Amino acid sequence: MIRGACRRAAESPAEARRAFLAVMAWGYGRVGYGPFRVRRLLDAAPDAGAELQAAASALREAGPVAAYARLGNHGVARLAGLGPAFGTKFLYFCSPPGDQPALILDRLMSRWLRANAGLAVNEIRWSVPTYRRYLTSMYGWADELAVASDELEMCIFCEQAGLAGSQWA
Repeated sequence: MIRGACRRAAESPAEARRAFLAVMAWGYGRVGYGPFRVRRLLDAAPDAGAELQAAASALREAGPVAAYARLGNHGVARLAGLGPAFGTKFLYFCSPPGDQPALILDRLMSRWLRANAGLAVNEIRWSVPTYRRYLTSMYGWADELAVASDELEMCIFCEQAGLAGSQWA
């Protein structure tokens, strides 16, 4: 359902904005402040649709790292209020079919990786080198395990969500 809503995100600012709204509804889940945060972000950036479309286009043309760079780098987001956790959710669902999609890098993933793999990735600060290192590690591990990289991500996420008592457990 969410992936279907994102299928046309690279086609126009309006489609990218619609895709973003679908992903944010999914990403915030039952958290009551989600609509407020999304509205604040969109109100502060009249060109949000164009920025999101550019990221979705970069994803299709040059891959996840290039798309991530379109959303932010060096600690600076192109859309004020959009952090890597929700930015990578948008990129994940906009990823074209294939074996190396954009992967979600959020607090739960970061905590698990730090505790279990010794991989320190900052999920709060936009950093292209950090995201590249995260993807390289996840793709490599997925290949070694003969699973899809997003399946590996989901396993790690679910494990950490259960440990954290998250709504996603």
